[in-house]
Amino acid sequence: MDFKKLLVFLSFYTLAFCYENIDEALKNGVTKGDVIFYGDYQKLSYGKAQNFTPNNLATYSYLGNSGYLLGNIRLGYTSGFYKNVRASISFASSIVIFNQHKNLLTSTGNIDAQKDFFNHNQASIGESFIEYFDGDTNIKAGRISIANEWINTLADGFWIRNKTIDKLLIETFWAKSYGRINYWQMTDFRDLNPYNIFGIANIGAKYDILDENLTIKAFSYFAPEIFTAFGTRVHGSYANNNIQMGGEFGATYSIEHLPHHSNAYVIDLSGFVGYKEIIQFKAGYINTSKESGWGNIGIMGDQITPFFIWGGKAIKTQPNGNLFYGMIKSKLQQFTFSITYGSTSFGTNQRQNEFDFTTEVGITNNVFMLLNILNTHLDSSIIPTLTQVNGGIRLKF
Repeated sequence: MDFKKLLVFLSFYTLAFCYENIDEALKNGVTKGDVIFYGDYQKLSYGKAQNFTPNNLATYSYLGNSGYLLGNIRLGYTSGFYKNVRASISFASSIVIFNQHKNLLTSTGNIDAQKDFFNHNQASIGESFIEYFDGDTNIKAGRISIANEWINTLADGFWIRNKTIDKLLIETFWAKSYGRINYWQMTDFRDLNPYNIFGIANIGAKYDILDENLTIKAFSYFAPEIFTAFGTRVHGSYANNNIQMGGEFGATYSIEHLPHHSNAYVIDLSGFVGYKEIIQFKAGYINTSKESGWGNIGIMGDQITPFFIWGGKAIKTQPNGNLFYGMIKSKLQQFTFSITYGSTSFGTNQRQNEFDFTTEVGITNNVFMLLNILNTHLDSSIIPTLTQVNGGIRLKF
């Protein structure tokens, strides 16, 4: 969430739900949850089954023939603000109903569901934190979801944002471990930096040149003995009545500290045009270094690739990547969908194209159907060619 929007939201929230009595703050908290019956099926068409290194949860996936069905429950509670402080806790648990195989050779288990749900206890603490907000400064500490183009996992650490100076946002975070707790994946939480107890740290600054219509951001990451990265991002947008358009440019360079690892970079740019929230068209391009791809920049995941979290393995893991893509997404009342098509060249003479379709249909205000379809094609033995279908029924409460 943009920090300016967050300020408005938190200001309203603290005015409406700020209490001088801690018992009132606890009694007037918000509880939410959902139950999801979820299934996943993969059909390998070309190439061999592969395991991506399990310690890198950001790109982790087993690619091969598999299928499973499970049930997943998530519950969460967030208190009201007691003065300037509130707390939140959540957890998730899953139970496997069906596995297509019981002798799958993965690094996280032998049954199909364990390729994605390899938390050893089949239950885990989700996003849970203590938060402070005083109007200019927002601090979260605990297991948190950090809004960042280079993160799509949960992190154990802290996140600080300050906007005391008008139009200038200063932010920093530090994280020790990371993992995923979601309806489509539940992982262990593992050290981000197995080579140094420091973990990873980030510092950045974003300046609103024309309010939210034109912003520029500079940032740096530091993970001792793994990498040090520097980057910038420029975002611009324009709205005229019901038409919105805009674009974004990002560039990040990583000094890789591990032996025999060349320095890496990633450049991404995109543009979009849309009508209200009903429909949006987007096109983009991503380029990575010839020797190391984007290196360890995406150690915690990314938000710049257009594919599903379980897709786009070519641009995420291979050197000399060039991805061109187009996307259509739409939202109409309780029906949303997106279609993405991309072509990635990588290595010396490799190419793989990918098609993604995702949709969510609201049957009622509390019952939703989910469907995701992924297909990779133009044969590549390095990244297997496959079709993946997953989804289910979500009950919100």
